[in-house]
Amino acid sequence: MKPQHKWSPDLADIEFTFEDRGSLGKVYWRSRKELILKAGAKLTPDPQLNQDGTLNFSTKLAKFLRMEHADKIKDGVTTSDLTFPSPNELGTFLRYGGNNTWLNLKDKDGKTLDDWSKV
Repeated sequence: MKPQHKWSPDLADIEFTFEDRGSLGKVYWRSRKELILKAGAKLTPDPQLNQDGTLNFSTKLAKFLRMEHADKIKDGVTTSDLTFPSPNELGTFLRYGGNNTWLNLKDKDGKTLDDWSKV
């Protein structure tokens, strides 16, 4: 059975860590469309590219998100808390491109969002 990827109240107070491609951040999923990335998150510096060296769709989105939050980023580190509407948007922002964030957000016991959605 495929997991239901959705928010539940059980997730609201859990600190998740996101780590992938050199990025690192602490995240709280407060409500259905509110993920809080805590200040001090480290962003992946290099964009993910297609094989031909061009920007892929998720990297273009990440570039836009980083421009949108440019006033809250200094030297590749966030300077204040940021809010995102979905786990995948948050992951795309942090790692400068995308794949499945549900496997990269982990609680203190190593349980992923994907694992939590199976509960």
